[in-house]
Amino acid sequence: MNQTKRLLAAVLVVMIASAAMIGERVTATSPQPLSLQQALALARADNPELLISRAQKARAEATRVKTRQGILPTVSLDATYLNADVGLLDRVSSGALVVPPVPGVGELNPVEGNLVGMQLVQPLINVGAWHARTQAGHAEGAARLGLHRAEHEVAVATIEAYFGAGTAQRQLSAEARGLAAARRALRQAEAFVDQGLATRLDVLNARTRVGEMEARLALAERRVVASHAMLRQVLGLDGDGLLELTDPVPEPAGQLPQEEFLPAERKDLLALEEAVKAAEAGVDRARAAYLPDLNIFARYQRIEMNQPFGFDETDWIVGVNFGWTLFAGFGQQGALDEARATEQERRAELRGLHQRARREVRDTHAWWRAELQAWRSAAVSVAAAEEALALTERRYAEGLDDMAALLRAQAEELAALTRETSARYNVLVAAQRYGLASGAGNPGELWP
Repeated sequence: MNQTKRLLAAVLVVMIASAAMIGERVTATSPQPLSLQQALALARADNPELLISRAQKARAEATRVKTRQGILPTVSLDATYLNADVGLLDRVSSGALVVPPVPGVGELNPVEGNLVGMQLVQPLINVGAWHARTQAGHAEGAARLGLHRAEHEVAVATIEAYFGAGTAQRQLSAEARGLAAARRALRQAEAFVDQGLATRLDVLNARTRVGEMEARLALAERRVVASHAMLRQVLGLDGDGLLELTDPVPEPAGQLPQEEFLPAERKDLLALEEAVKAAEAGVDRARAAYLPDLNIFARYQRIEMNQPFGFDETDWIVGVNFGWTLFAGFGQQGALDEARATEQERRAELRGLHQRARREVRDTHAWWRAELQAWRSAAVSVAAAEEALALTERRYAEGLDDMAALLRAQAEELAALTRETSARYNVLVAAQRYGLASGAGNPGELWP
């Protein structure tokens, strides 16, 4: 008896410990609540597009730092140690090497010595380097503005993905609600058939509706999974599974700022303008290859010849270097033509972006107006469809309506819910896109 009690106690301890471990594991893997602001913070930190833009900006900054080489002095240090046994120095007449001359033949091998020197080169006139620095400065400005634009685009994408996942979940709830209504109608039809108050056709129609709603529910579940996967991609999150979203899809605002194009606020336009200026500087830089360069240089060196002569000597040199490449095999002309083509390409891109930006402002504003009207109509129709479904269910229970009317009322209610859910999200997206197109929106803030 005591052994049985001890065995039961041991089993109970094992069960409690297992339950505790399972609870810890579920807690560790359960999704953490995620608000919109937290999602925006994650996107700013880990979004792949932003990481690429930051790397491009850092590269542009490094390029500008590198252009200082053509303006600032260059200081170099060199040291050479020599130890050689040269055949030409065997049996050399010493009379020609020493003063006063001493007749005879001697050996000058081995040769051993050290040479240490320091050299400074300061460019005085280097037009190409000046234009290269100007070009790098505009390229850095373009990268900085491009990063700002990328942050705005990623913020809008995050808002869309976050509320897109929430919209998919709302749609899933609507489909589940429709499935519950279809099953309720099926049970009611089966009860009426047993009582002789309905025909077999009502049951078949109800079962068909249940099958349709089960298929729609499966598709809605797939859309939820896909929307959460998209949100994870935008946020730069690894792993799978659904996220616990805490912020519901907001109700659309009733007004939007007047349709207006603000080119001074579009960072991508400003970035492309900087790119055009960089291309202009690139043309000047390529043209400067035809001009001469002027440098000043100074060198200090010390020679120690240990063998065969054994002397030390210190020298210094100061001079001016003038260099002019008169012909470089059409390399200069090719570089100039390439720079001019790049400038023309950037100007064409800027013009096209201006036209596209104006079109985006008009399109997104019109899109927002249409979706707002659609949402208002859908919001009114939802209440009417819910009331109509409740009335039809009562009439069917009283034998005043048939199954076709009931199923039609269910379909209309679900369609109204779907339209309201989709239009609510579309109004939000259109407003964010308008803020992005006009340049009036702020990254990470709902617009309007």
